[in-house]
Amino acid sequence: MAYSYFAFLDVMGYRYYLNNDEKNGTEVFKDKLITSYRVFEQMEVGAVQHKSISDSIFMSSSNNIVQFLTAAKDVYLRFLQNGLLIRGGIAYNKHYETSHITYSLALTEAYNLESSKSIFPRILIHKSVIQKLINESERPAESAELSQLIQGKLIIRCGEHYQLHVLDSKNWTRVYDNAKAIYIENEAHILDDPKLLEYHNWLQNYLFHFQPKKSKKTRYISNFELLTHPFSSS
Repeated sequence: MAYSYFAFLDVMGYRYYLNNDEKNGTEVFKDKLITSYRVFEQMEVGAVQHKSISDSIFMSSSNNIVQFLTAAKDVYLRFLQNGLLIRGGIAYNKHYETSHITYSLALTEAYNLESSKSIFPRILIHKSVIQKLINESERPAESAELSQLIQGKLIIRCGEHYQLHVLDSKNWTRVYDNAKAIYIENEAHILDDPKLLEYHNWLQNYLFHFQPKKSKKTRYISNFELLTHPFSSS
């Protein structure tokens, strides 16, 4: 059985968007999914294996963590561009898969990370991946990947967790515009659900933590508002 990098990704709001299509007699969500999944067509053939079931996306690769994290970043950004948020986990462990069965410690660890720790629209990286990189850094002949990750700024630390860093100097404004558009399009629904508001607040805070100095963009979510008139009685 081989070791592999494995990403378990969840399309957030899947049931909500599906119900909207059913209620409105449209296929808007289906079209967004089709357009988003085309990101895999642009990846090098054989570099990353992938499949999807319902709201779950599975990605795996036996080597090259830099290429794998870059692919996960591309997936996150493409879904965001199409109005969809992604949450996920990435792990490194034993993975065995055929056309009939999947036996995978890597999948289980990635799923557990997504379901219990990620919470927000982010992709967390399991300590198994970090430990592998630390081990390789002690062997100069195998430390090239770690150097590339540091140079590419693909991993950041958030509390006790490591996270895929999807922002960079070239895409910040585009990511901001996409995140803002998702919020505005679904504002009434988000404001009615404290958990959803928390997700979008997290994304806004993440964006503004890495805001370029030259950017004049302002926050699009206002959490508190003073009343300017008395409550009306009914």
